[in-house]
Amino acid sequence: MNLLQKSLLSASLMFLGGSGCGVAEMPEAETAATMAQELATADAVPLPLPVGCLLSSLDTDKDGICDIVEMLLGTNPNSTDTDGDRLSDYAESFGFGGIDLATLGANARKKDIFVEMDYYPGLRPTQATLNRVITAFANAPVSNPDGTTGVTLHLVVDQQIAAADADADLNPVWTDFDKIKSKYFAASRGPFFHYMLIATRYDGGNSSGISRGIPAHDLVMTLGFAGGGTSLDQAGTIMHELGHNIGLRHGGTDHANFKPNYLSIMNYEYQFYGFSIGGVANVLDYSRVQVAAFNELAVNEGSGFAPVAPTTEADLARISGLRFNGVSVVGNASTNTDFNGNGVLDAATYSRDFNRSGFADVFPATQNDWTALLYDGGGQIGDPGLGLLRSLSRAERFLTTPEEMEPCQPLEVSRMP
Repeated sequence: MNLLQKSLLSASLMFLGGSGCGVAEMPEAETAATMAQELATADAVPLPLPVGCLLSSLDTDKDGICDIVEMLLGTNPNSTDTDGDRLSDYAESFGFGGIDLATLGANARKKDIFVEMDYYPGLRPTQATLNRVITAFANAPVSNPDGTTGVTLHLVVDQQIAAADADADLNPVWTDFDKIKSKYFAASRGPFFHYMLIATRYDGGNSSGISRGIPAHDLVMTLGFAGGGTSLDQAGTIMHELGHNIGLRHGGTDHANFKPNYLSIMNYEYQFYGFSIGGVANVLDYSRVQVAAFNELAVNEGSGFAPVAPTTEADLARISGLRFNGVSVVGNASTNTDFNGNGVLDAATYSRDFNRSGFADVFPATQNDWTALLYDGGGQIGDPGLGLLRSLSRAERFLTTPEEMEPCQPLEVSRMP
C-alpha cells in the first residue's frame, strides 16, 4: 500500500463514519446509442475498488473512484480526467494494468506526459539534455486544476538497444521501428507512454527525426548519423518531434514552414537554436504568443510583429534570438527587428521571401501552441478508466496521417561534432 492509499484509508474511514454515502444513487438512463456504447466499453474493464470505496458507493463519473474518495483526492467527481491529459484520474491515482503512475510521479490534478526512450549504443542522451525539454514543459503557460502552471514531462530513459537489433537505417522506418518496439516496449505501457527510439538514421536520409503522424504515439530521433549532435540539437529535436506527437505541425495549424511570425521550435528556424526569452539564450519553447498576420511585401523593422490579444507587446518584447532565412538577427519580436539581418535598422518598408517560396505570401495570424496541445496520442493514449470521457474523443484520429509525414529537417553540416 503506497502513501496515497494509506492516507486515503485513514481519511475515508473517518468520513464514512459520519456520512450516509454508502447508498448508491442510480444514474438516469442514457438514451444516446453512442453514450451507451462508451459506457459498455468502460464497464468491460472492471477496476479494483480504491481504498475507501464500497461497491455501493456513488461514482458519478463512473471512473472507478467513488465520489467520497474523489473529494479527498481533490479530483472532479463529474470528470474521469480532471486535468485533461487523457490519463484517467483512476490510473494516475491508483495505477492500471500493472503500471503504477502515482509512483512514477503522476498527478491527477496536473497534466502529465510520459515518454519511454530507448536508444542505440552510444546515443544515450544526458540528463542535462533531457532537463532542457523537461524545463520547457514545466515553464509552459498551461493552467492546472491544482492551481499550478506547466506540464510535467516524464522522459524515462529505459533500455539500450542491443547492437544486433540496432538497425543502422530504419528502412522502411515504421516497419523496422515496430520490430524494435515489439521487443523493447511493454504493451502494458501503451495507454500511458509515448515511445521514442533514438537511432542512427531512417529511410536512407539525414533527417533529424520523424513522428508517426500528428498527433501520434511514436517518434524517432535520428541524429546518430551526425555523431548524435550537440546537447541542444538533441533537446530541440526531442521537443520538436514530441510536438508532432501532441498535435503541432510545422506551421502550428498547418505545414507551412519558416513562417516568420510563428515563434515556435516547430518552425525549422528554431529547432536547433531555441530563443532568447527574458535575456536567457537557447530556451526551447513552443509558441506562447499569438502574432498577427504578416505580409512579406510590407516588412517594417521598426514595428516588428503585432500581437493578437491576449498576447501583448510586452509579451513579444521578451522574445529575441530571432532567426530569418537561416540567420540570427538582433532585436526582439515587438520592435526594432532586423528582419533582413544586415545589422541596420531600416526605416523604409521592404519585401522579403521568408519561406523561400519564390512568391509574396501573407502569413495568417499564428497560434499559442501550448493552448492547442492534443494529449491522446492519435487515439492511443488513454486507459479504460476514462469511461465517460471516451464520448468526447475527437472525430478524427490524425490531423496528419503517418504516410503523409515528411522527414523533419536534417542537421546542418556546420553543426556536426
